[in-house]
Amino acid sequence: MALKFYGKKSCITCKKAMAFLDDQRVTVEEFAIETQPPSRKVLEKLVDPANVKASLNARSTLYKENNLGKNVPDAKTAIDLMLQDPNLIKRPVILAEDGTLYQGFDEESLKAFLKKH
Repeated sequence: MALKFYGKKSCITCKKAMAFLDDQRVTVEEFAIETQPPSRKVLEKLVDPANVKASLNARSTLYKENNLGKNVPDAKTAIDLMLQDPNLIKRPVILAEDGTLYQGFDEESLKAFLKKH
């Protein structure tokens, strides 16, 4: 199984997720989220219109400047903003070969994701 891993070298959560995947001996193709973000098509599958906030990086400058915690955009606007500034995307984003997506890092839920793939 090969996964696409969209992350950032300086991101602690990305480092933890990558270390976990390495321990599980999972092959990943890494992408720097700032220069090679997920496509609009991937983001459209990732962002849940009923819970847009879950896909936003609350530590990003754009999030803070636009007070997106209280002024949560709709899914289309959020995706437009993510493509404009990929640092707004909660990291990491992991894409399985079958198109299934995983976002963030929690050891138990990532383990469950890996079992399905």
